[in-house]
Amino acid sequence: MIRIYTLVNGEQIIGNQESTSGGVHIHHPFYVMEIQDKHSIILINVCTFTDQQYIVVQDKHIVFSIPASESMTRYYEAFVASSKNTDTTKMINAAIKDIENMEENMQELISKRLVGGSTIN
Repeated sequence: MIRIYTLVNGEQIIGNQESTSGGVHIHHPFYVMEIQDKHSIILINVCTFTDQQYIVVQDKHIVFSIPASESMTRYYEAFVASSKNTDTTKMINAAIKDIENMEENMQELISKRLVGGSTIN
């Protein structure tokens, strides 16, 4: 069953529940984020950068949980299906390349400044 959990820190997580001793296993968990200026919500995958697609939340960290409505369940299931097609390796490699480019640009800037070729004061 798809449930929405409100945690003690105020975060909301939606996922497929499997209760076990010592906590609640939430499979395919997504943060529920409200977008104030658009009066809508978006789901953000909790497990984007791992092969494990569940989290365990201790009971003491859950304020309450409620079953998701039919429309919210359809929305959630669309996000789960979409996340299965996401290649996070490409995202990570692109981020690494951006960092490397930024470092190269900073080194160029420092070199220019040291030899007097920069117009920055």
